[in-house]
Amino acid sequence: MDEFRAWQKASNGLLNKIALAPERNGVEEFVRTITDEGVTVALGHSDATFDQAKVAVEAGASVWVHAYNGMRGLTHRELGMVGAMYELPHTYAELICDGHHVDPKACDILIKQKGHENIALITDCMTAGGLEDGDYMLGEFPVVVADGTARLKSTGNLAGSILKLKDGLKNVVKWGIANPHQAVMMASLIPAKSVHIDDVCGQIKEGYDADFIVLNDDLDLIATYLDGEKRFEA
Repeated sequence: MDEFRAWQKASNGLLNKIALAPERNGVEEFVRTITDEGVTVALGHSDATFDQAKVAVEAGASVWVHAYNGMRGLTHRELGMVGAMYELPHTYAELICDGHHVDPKACDILIKQKGHENIALITDCMTAGGLEDGDYMLGEFPVVVADGTARLKSTGNLAGSILKLKDGLKNVVKWGIANPHQAVMMASLIPAKSVHIDDVCGQIKEGYDADFIVLNDDLDLIATYLDGEKRFEA
């Protein structure tokens, strides 16, 4: 808690979402305290059991970090993080829909378990997003970008993504696991809801932030608006 207080002070109170592994000592009290202060707690990068994850959720954790990735999988003897993500209500699951991080059928199963209204499309995009294939750095780690993925040079493991959110949206429609309305909702309103800012953004509505994109019938980008002004046109 002292470490969190130091970070919050250094940021002038800007920390409003953190991720943690629920198997760590003192998680229940920590989660309960900071969620009472309005901070969203996400669970991920974890080898937690179902019961450990459940304790964190019951204390106030409400988001699953990049579903399936960096979390203990489900087996018939221990449901793990994935089983908890499927089963525990009133939680949002972040999902990377680039076809590399999660098989489309696994995306489908998760959506069927939780409903479109509890899935937040994300990218986990690293700094090479939008750039050409080649060698890059992810923090201190050398990364190779090729064939639509970013992978650690040392192990070949995925190292973030180079996905654009508009392409993730397009993918879930192409895979037949969401219609365009559901896909747009999962890429906008649901992420906003998951961090409690859906009162100011996440939908086109009077009084809300006028930051949005315009897609054609094929879900290709044709315009981008920021603060109500067109900043890009295809």
